[in-house]
Order: sequence, then structure tokens, then C-alpha cells
Amino acid sequence: MRIRHCVSVLLLAGLIWGCGGGSGVGPEELLKQEEKLRDRLPVDWGNYKNGDYDGAIEFFTTTLENAESYQGPEAILNEIKSEAHNGIGWAFFRKQDLKAASSAFQQATTLNRRNADAWVGYSGVALARRLFNDAIQYAMQALSADSEYASYNRIDSSERQMGHDNFDTRQVRMILAESYFQLGRYSAIDRPDPSNASAQLRMIDEDFTFRDPGQLLLEMSRISIELQAEQARGF
Repeated sequence: MRIRHCVSVLLLAGLIWGCGGGSGVGPEELLKQEEKLRDRLPVDWGNYKNGDYDGAIEFFTTTLENAESYQGPEAILNEIKSEAHNGIGWAFFRKQDLKAASSAFQQATTLNRRNADAWVGYSGVALARRLFNDAIQYAMQALSADSEYASYNRIDSSERQMGHDNFDTRQVRMILAESYFQLGRYSAIDRPDPSNASAQLRMIDEDFTFRDPGQLLLEMSRISIELQAEQARGF
């Protein structure tokens, strides 16, 4: 019985290891599949950065379709699919199709909760749709995933370039500030509470001091204009 048990274990191990973890594909082939999918993503983003948003959606969608044949670890598959959905979301956001953008970002963040870029896009869409509590939640998720977020510096583990636009934590703070402002949460002078517009502005401009909602609104407008100018210059 003991010998038979050992033989059975060896046969089972041979089946698993010899077939790439039960996928029917060896580890070298799985790595090739993964690299091929990951190599597509900078090309997909290239269409977006060139202003070809329809082309970007088409390319990212093709990457999603190709990913369906990947037989490797689910975590890797989800990471790749999350990035493709993220790109689709940003492209639809640029096309001002907020419903489609929201759906894409929702899928991206479900597949990979650490995709800060997708959370930023999701929060921007929520703000544009005047879903202020959602915008706050998603922006906070973005900062939790990457406290030094910068869309233009995005690279993967193999240094593939996936940067786009010129957003960083300041834009995320502005999403929070505007959302809190719209909810009437202007300041919390009597306690160290960051859940208000003034606190978020101070994280951008440490010299800001709240006086009244009108002055707060003017300061938010000033910072927004400065950030938009940086964006236009290709900061």
C-alpha cells in the first residue's frame, strides 16, 4: 500500500509539473504568453497618447480578447486585463462618454484593487457625474494604492512605459477638495480632520488658510487653472 501510494503521488506530481500547473502549457510558453500580452499595453497606450481614442479602445479591447487564451496564474491575467480596462476607461473619459468610462474603470478596479490609475479615472468620472461621495471614495482608494501617484511616470515591473496625461496627487487632492466643497464640507478648524476641502487644499499649498467659502472657492479655482496650464504645457 505504501509503495502504491508513493507511485500515485509521483504520477500526480508529474502530471502537474509536466503540464505547466495543469494548464496543458509549460512554464516557458506561459512566460511567452504573458510577455506578449504585456508588450501590447504600451502600444495600446500609444494610440491614446496620440489622441486616437477610438483606436486606443480598439487596441485595448483586442488585448482583452487575446488575454482570454492566457492559461497562466489568475493574478497575472487580472493585472493585465485591469490595465486594458483602465485604458478603455481613460479613452472613453476623453470622449466624454462618462457611462462607458465608469463601466470600464469599475471593471479595472475590480480586477486589480491596487490599480491607482484606474481609481483616479474612476474618481474623475464620478466627480463629473456629480457623484461626490463616490468621487471621494475612489480618490482615497487611489492615494491608498499609490501615495506618490503620477500618471506620466507609470511603468510596469519590466519598465514598460505606460504613462499618460500629466496627473499626480495634486489633481487627486483637487477631486477631493471639490467633492467636499460640493457637499458643504469646507473646513474643520477645531480638529485635525482631512475630510474637508480646506484640508485637501493645504496638502497642495501649505500656506492656505481658510477664511470663508468664497475665498476657498477662489483658491480652488486658482489652483485648478495652474494645474490645467501645466497639463497644457506637457509638464
